[in-house]
Amino acid sequence: MHEKLVIVPQQRTMFKKIMVLVWFLLTCFNLFFAIFIFPLFILPAMLFGFVWFWWNYRTDIEFEYVYFDGDIRIARIKDKRRRKNIVWATMEESVVAIAPKGDRSVYKYENDKSIPYRNIGSGAPGANVYELIIKKEKGLIRYEFEPDQDMVEAIAARYPRGIVK
Repeated sequence: MHEKLVIVPQQRTMFKKIMVLVWFLLTCFNLFFAIFIFPLFILPAMLFGFVWFWWNYRTDIEFEYVYFDGDIRIARIKDKRRRKNIVWATMEESVVAIAPKGDRSVYKYENDKSIPYRNIGSGAPGANVYELIIKKEKGLIRYEFEPDQDMVEAIAARYPRGIVK
């Protein structure tokens, strides 16, 4: 039995970085005005401080990929506390193909606009992105995820035809 676990944090977008800076600056300016000019500015400072804290610390997302004995499970973890299962598929019944993004074996799935697509990766440039094609009751679903090399080798050891390295 092979069990592999990969946790990939999602990268912060430029919008999120800018908003964290904006909320922090608004908090600081209102705190400055509350201390030196007018004490009533403490209420907006507290409000902006709460929003800054929420944007900075409470919107982190990670993806967890688990391969265990022929099952692939993918979950989204928000704020390192809340978990939501996204995918639970067996290699024998559900998984059609696993291949690197842009590989010829998944080319027809990438270009088919009728297949739903979901990116569950970090979004980092230069990441090792793989495509996971799953057969469900409603049809095929395509996921982009980022397993590490150990996970790819563990899947290939048991299902060499199901994955392209």
